[in-house]
Amino acid sequence: MPAPELIAGPYQPPACRPGDWLDDEIAGRVEVGGWTAAPLSWPRHKRRGRASLILTAELSRAVHTESSEAVCYWWGVSTTTVWMWRKALGVGRVTDGTRKLLQERTGVPPDAAARGRAAAASPEALARMAEIKRGKPAHPNTKAALLEAAKRPKPPGWGIKANAWMREGKAP
Repeated sequence: MPAPELIAGPYQPPACRPGDWLDDEIAGRVEVGGWTAAPLSWPRHKRRGRASLILTAELSRAVHTESSEAVCYWWGVSTTTVWMWRKALGVGRVTDGTRKLLQERTGVPPDAAARGRAAAASPEALARMAEIKRGKPAHPNTKAALLEAAKRPKPPGWGIKANAWMREGKAP
C-alpha cells in the first residue's frame, strides 16, 4: 500500500536541537530530547520511557487537517496517539484528510456524499430511524453511556433549555 498523501503539507519541523525548549500544545513548555526516525523526523520530549513527539503548532495543524492514517505514517505514531491528540485539541473524528481518503477508497463523489449527509439529516429520515428503534431495548453499553452522561455536571442554563424541551415534547 502506498504512503498516505498529505493534503496540507509540507510540514516543517521546528529548527531546534536537543536541549532547546519548545511549546507543546498540550504539555506546555518542554525540553527537546532528540529527534524521531519517522519518515517526517520530529523533535521529541526529553524524558524517560517511550519517546513522545512534541505537539508543536505545525504538528497540531496536521492533526486538525490530515487523516489519522497519514499522521500515523508520516510522524511514526500510533492511531491511539492521534486519537488522544485529537481529543485534547477538540478535533472531530472526520477531518478534511479523512474525508478525502474515504472518498478515494469508496469512489463516492464529494457532492454525492454531501447530498447523502443532508438527506440523512432530514426530518423524514430522522423520523424513519426513530420508528425503527421505537419499542426495542437499548444496548447495555448505550444504557451505561446515557446514565453516565446524565450524572455529569450540566452547563449553566441547561435546566431552562431542558424545561422548554419537555414542555414542547421534543428532544433537543
